[in-house]
Amino acid sequence: MASPAAKESILGTIVTYIGVGIGFLTTFFILAKFLTPEEIGLTRLLPELATQLSGLGMLGMTYSISRYFPFFKDSPSNPYRAEDGPNHGFLYYVLVVGGIGALTMVLLYVLARDPLTALYSKNSPLLSDFYYAIIPLTLFTMGWTIFELYTYQLLKVAVPKGIKEVLLRLLQLAVYLFYAFGYIDFPTMVWGFIGSFGVCMLASGVYLGRITPLSLRHNPSYVSMEMRRGFYRYTALYTLTSVGITLAGRMDLFMVAFLDQGGLSSAGVYTMAFYMVSIIEIPMRAILSIASPKIAEAAKEQDTQRVGDIYKLVAFYQLLAGLLIFIMIWVNIDNIFGIMPNGEQFEQGKWVFFYLGLAKLVELTLTCSHTVVSTSRYYHWNIYYTCCVLLMSFLSTLFLIPWLGTMGAALAMLLTNIISYGLQQLLLSVKMRVHPFSRRMLLLIPLAFLAWGADRLLPSASSVWIDLFLRSAVVGVVLLALLLFMRITPELMGMLEGKLPARFRK
Repeated sequence: MASPAAKESILGTIVTYIGVGIGFLTTFFILAKFLTPEEIGLTRLLPELATQLSGLGMLGMTYSISRYFPFFKDSPSNPYRAEDGPNHGFLYYVLVVGGIGALTMVLLYVLARDPLTALYSKNSPLLSDFYYAIIPLTLFTMGWTIFELYTYQLLKVAVPKGIKEVLLRLLQLAVYLFYAFGYIDFPTMVWGFIGSFGVCMLASGVYLGRITPLSLRHNPSYVSMEMRRGFYRYTALYTLTSVGITLAGRMDLFMVAFLDQGGLSSAGVYTMAFYMVSIIEIPMRAILSIASPKIAEAAKEQDTQRVGDIYKLVAFYQLLAGLLIFIMIWVNIDNIFGIMPNGEQFEQGKWVFFYLGLAKLVELTLTCSHTVVSTSRYYHWNIYYTCCVLLMSFLSTLFLIPWLGTMGAALAMLLTNIISYGLQQLLLSVKMRVHPFSRRMLLLIPLAFLAWGADRLLPSASSVWIDLFLRSAVVGVVLLALLLFMRITPELMGMLEGKLPARFRK
C-alpha cells in the first residue's frame, strides 16, 4: 500500500498535468495567436518580478516555515494546548513576519521607481506602464505562498496543486479569451491576470482553514529566547538567500528583456521555450512538497542516514520523470512549433529549449540539496552559495546574451546550474556524507539514450498530429519497457502492485 504522503504526491502530479494541458492550450494556441511576443513577454515578466519582491517580503519564510514547523506542530510529543492555539500559534507568527516584510517591500519598491523604470525603458517600455500593478500582484503572491507552504507542512499537496495548476490557469484562460474576442482591452486584461492570483490566494486560505483551524491565538511564552534568536539569525540569512536564489533562477529572463535588442519580444520567444521546459519540472513540484517536511523532520532528529535515503529517492525519480518528458518534447520539437499559430515567430527558441532542458535536468537531480542544507547546521553556507550563484549568473548572462541572444541566456543558465549545484553537493558530500547518486541512477542515462534512439527509427508521418503521437508513444513505451526489464523502480512497482503481470512484481 502506498503511504498517504505518496498518494498526495501522485494526486498532486496528476492534477498538475491537467493544469499542463490547460496551460498548453492557453500558451500555444491562445497566446501565440492573439498576443504579440512583446505582450507575452510582459505577462511572463510581471509574475517573475512579483516573485522576486515576494521573496524579499517573505523574509526567508520560504525556507524557515519548513525548518521551524516541526517545533510548533501539534503531535503526541507536543500536544495541542488551548492557550497556545492550533499548532502552538504558528499561523500568527508567520503572518506577523509576512506583514512586516510586505510593508518593507512596498516601501522599497516605491522608492526605487526611477532607477527600475530607467533600467527597462529602452528595450521594454511596456513594463513601465504597469510599474505599480506589480505591488498587488506581489501581495497576492506572498499571501498565497504562506497559505500554500503551511498546507504542505500538513502533507496535503493535491488541492494546493489544483489551485496553482488548474484554477489559476482556467482563470487566466478566461481573461485571455475575453481579450482575444474583443470584450476587454489590453490593460484590463493585465489587471484581470493579476486578479487571478488574488482569487487563488483566497482559495488557498479557505482550503487551509478546512484542514486546520485558522486562529491567531498564540502564547508568547511558548517561543523560547533560544528559538527566537535562532529564528532571527535564520531569517536574516535566508531573506538574502531566498531572494538571491530566486533572482539567479530568473536572471536569464530579466537580462533578456534588458540586454537583448528585442526587449520584451525576445522575452516572449524565451517564454515559449521556458514554458516547455517548465513541463519537465512538474513531478518535482509535487515530490518536493512532500519530501521537504520529511527531510526537516529527519534533520530535527539528527537522522543523517534518513536524510540521505530521502535525497537519493527524490533525486532518482525526479531525474527519471524529467528525462522522459525532456526526450518526448525534444523528439517532437518541430511538430510543436508546426502546430502553433504563428509558430514561425517562436521557432528560434528550439535550441533555447534544449539547453534550458539540460539545465533543468541538473536542477531536478540536485535541487533537494537546498532543503538538506537549509535544515542542517550548515545552513549559513547558503549565504556564500547564493553570492556565488548570483555572481556567476550575472556575469554569464552579461557576457553571453549580447553575443548569442536568447541562446546565450539558456547557456548561461546551464553553466550556472552545473557549477552552483556542484558546489552545493560538494559541501554535502564532504561535511555530511550525503549525496543523491546511486547505481540505478547511473543506469538511467543509457536507458534514456536507448529510448531516444528508438525515435530515430521512425519515418515521418504525413500528419503532424499523428507524427507527434507516434513519437511520444514509442519513446514512452520503450523507456517503460526498459525500466520494467531492469527492475530499478521497486517503489513505483509497489504502488502499482496488483496492476502489473506477476513476473514484474517479484
